Amino acid sequence: MKTYHKIAILIGSALMLGSCADYLVREPQDALDPATFFSSQENAIIAVNGIYNAALEPVKGRTYAIDFDCMTDNMYNYSRNQNTQEFGQGTQGASSTYALNMWSRGYRGISRANTLLAWLDNCYELTQPTNNIKDRLRCEALFLRAYFYAELIDLFGDVPMYLDQVDLADSKPRTPKAQVIKQILGDLDEAAKYLPVTYPAEDTGRATKGAALALKGKIELYNGMYSQAAKTLKQVIELKDENGALRYDLYPLYREMFLPEYEDNCEVIFDIQYMKNAYSQGLTHQMYTFTYEWNSYCPTVSLAESYYTKNGYPVTWDEATQLYKSDDPEFNPTYPYNNRDPRLDQSIIMPGTDNGRGTIFKPNSANHTGMKIRKWNDYTESEKNNSEHNIILIRFADVLLMRAEALVESGSFDEAEVRALIDRVRQRPSVMMPKVEDAEGTGLDAAALREIIRHERRVEFAFEGTRLSDIHRWKIGPEVMTDAYGYTVSKAALAVPEYIPYKVDTRSFNPDRDYLWPIPQNEINTNPYINAADQNPGY
Repeated sequence: MKTYHKIAILIGSALMLGSCADYLVREPQDALDPATFFSSQENAIIAVNGIYNAALEPVKGRTYAIDFDCMTDNMYNYSRNQNTQEFGQGTQGASSTYALNMWSRGYRGISRANTLLAWLDNCYELTQPTNNIKDRLRCEALFLRAYFYAELIDLFGDVPMYLDQVDLADSKPRTPKAQVIKQILGDLDEAAKYLPVTYPAEDTGRATKGAALALKGKIELYNGMYSQAAKTLKQVIELKDENGALRYDLYPLYREMFLPEYEDNCEVIFDIQYMKNAYSQGLTHQMYTFTYEWNSYCPTVSLAESYYTKNGYPVTWDEATQLYKSDDPEFNPTYPYNNRDPRLDQSIIMPGTDNGRGTIFKPNSANHTGMKIRKWNDYTESEKNNSEHNIILIRFADVLLMRAEALVESGSFDEAEVRALIDRVRQRPSVMMPKVEDAEGTGLDAAALREIIRHERRVEFAFEGTRLSDIHRWKIGPEVMTDAYGYTVSKAALAVPEYIPYKVDTRSFNPDRDYLWPIPQNEINTNPYINAADQNPGY
């Protein structure tokens, strides 16, 4: 989807950003009369593309999925200007830029969806196109509105719920989260009825039946509806295309999955699509700039340590010897990062390994934790602010592990099935980590399986933005959001790297406050139904 659809999104953006579609972010109504614009199916398509455009990053060029990891134990971002540090440090508040950006982004998309839904019928009053896709367009809007609401309730809890087109004077109080969930699950059921399983090439990237079901299962899982989630996610696993073949599968090569030339592969269920040379329109991002050129995004020691040995053994730091240790008989403490889970090398550039451009990486003072990110890095890039690879939001491995988790948390599960779901992810051809039976054994209870799934999610989805929600829904903040560490650069740069941890960031987590983000002060100032007393606890 590098040409037609993205060009259409640009057109949709130009039409929608300054129009009445953005009431909820209180932008002026000065550009477009809906009664005039919504007069044809062609214009309805442009309007739907404008909703997709709202799913782009809240700050031009940034990729919020990886920003979310900077707010967790996976990463450290040394730049305060990028507004993620305070969430990792536990100093966020109602004036935090990132909270406002995500709030505004969500309601911008919701507003555009509501405008399309309110005026869609008008597009078919004068003409009936041969290829009538009215139901599909309506369900794309329902899917996207559900996506935005799901993100908002995950971050903020209760939020105002708007289901109709509104004007500048309209405001609402916070709607109970359970009520929002009921609405968006119903919308996703409706979307799944009419959205296609696949699209022709020119429409790649649009919401599909699989995306609607996967998002529904994710919402159910994240909100404790475990039995329902397990059933919904099974539908995604068993979904077939028009030829009777299973629609989704694991892409065999983990590293390739995050490179532009292999995007839209069999594992991708829903993503944000990008292209080169469109930075001013927000359709080109800065992943290469931040991960390779500037090294703003820095993996932590905690994340690197979490990857098991290739034989499936954990590795821990021995404070007494100042060396790593493991029960793996093949483990060598002099080279502690050799022979680890292949996803480590495919996700993080460790000291003494190939930097991706034919030389050995020796960290310097610009590498704040002594490590760099390999995942998402396209080593053919050389221009700042011109990255084009799509940012994956939901992929098949997530569906497999979410179903495994839903089964375990439901209290009624077949251990062999749960192990098989985990094994599918572990046994990707380019990974081939030991099966659960061979590494952790059999006869595992719910607590043991839970820990296996949580570990697998962390190493499988590093730098993909899932860790923040996982920490919040598992209520493990105080346990994992401790001070962030990197490796002492001078030691890591030696011919045989030495791994000596040092603190790079002081972290704090208040369990009475930090599982939710603050309602932005701007919303409190402008919405008469939300006052300081309605703020989330602790802010």
